[in-house]
Amino acid sequence: MGLGGLALADAVGVTACTTTVSRSTASNGGLGAPDIAAARGAVVRATALATAYRSAAGRHPSLRFLFDPLRAHHELAASTLGAQIPAAVTTIPTASAPTGPTPTRLTPTTHAPTTHAPTGAAATAAVDESARARAATLASLRAAESGATAAARTDSLRVSGVLAPLLASLHAAGVAQVELLDLYSARVGAGQPAETAGGVGGLAGVGLGGVGVGSAG
Repeated sequence: MGLGGLALADAVGVTACTTTVSRSTASNGGLGAPDIAAARGAVVRATALATAYRSAAGRHPSLRFLFDPLRAHHELAASTLGAQIPAAVTTIPTASAPTGPTPTRLTPTTHAPTTHAPTGAAATAAVDESARARAATLASLRAAESGATAAARTDSLRVSGVLAPLLASLHAAGVAQVELLDLYSARVGAGQPAETAGGVGGLAGVGLGGVGVGSAG
């Protein structure tokens, strides 16, 4: 599936932006080293966020309906970027995770950007459904999403015109995800059931619009 089809149907509700992504070529679509480094950074960030959401879902089963679609979104972003730009990622097998399907661990090649994954409340799968613990996890995830979103924006402004629309779309999706986490954080902070913020399913899908890597369009 190309990034143009990277839509969370029946998932997070924001305006979708889609386009077609062509197959990658042996030369990574003719992208230069700076673009490949930016793509690698996007993969690293998406992988860290997917891991954090998986752990958060194990820690707070009551919020799994929120965390699982967001995890799947980031897993798909990472795998699709890796398929389109092979130099952006090296895949190695990993052991089964405690919950959900086994993720693919993506190990960045040399000089990969450093990614700060959520720590503390969002880093452990020990079940804790207290309001305080859920609020801490949501805050940790929001900080991680916010950082990844800012990085995507920065990269979108300095890469080539071929890759810029993709990173801009990752930024737009990240903005929506931060707003969604804010919404659920407010509900939890007010002592209201998180579900009253509106189910994740049934809303308009998120699209991560991409570009045809290997063709300037």
